[in-house]
Amino acid sequence: MKSIITILLRMTLGGIFIYASLDKIADPAGFAEAIANYRILPPGLVPITAICLPWVEAMCGTALFIGRFELGSSMLINMMMVVFIGSTLYNGHRGLDIACGCFTLSAKEPSNIVLNTIRDIAILTMGVWVMFNAKRWQSATVRLDRTDTGE
Repeated sequence: MKSIITILLRMTLGGIFIYASLDKIADPAGFAEAIANYRILPPGLVPITAICLPWVEAMCGTALFIGRFELGSSMLINMMMVVFIGSTLYNGHRGLDIACGCFTLSAKEPSNIVLNTIRDIAILTMGVWVMFNAKRWQSATVRLDRTDTGE
């Protein structure tokens, strides 16, 4: 049962990141504007981030969806989610009400910091589950256990 849950979560997480990357890949200028609205990165890093980040999302999502490089992909996704959650909360603290740029690049998209944070924590939770149940992680744990018991 645990493996079925892991497969479903892995494929769902992969699908989320593939879907989230599509608009950003298609419109890097629009995504650069969304990134710039956060007012966190120096202006010189915004264009390269707008070009690279969606491709990282797409590659990690694809790898998870097809079941390859699960550990590395889920670790990268978890790191991205921590940054996304931190950025959302930081801008909420600063009183900036901006569209997150997560699934749409529309600046008119209503922003709800609480709902975005809850959604992102749910995605992070899926990512942590997938990471700790990744095939490579499991095989490394088994090897360590065998070493400890003298097998």
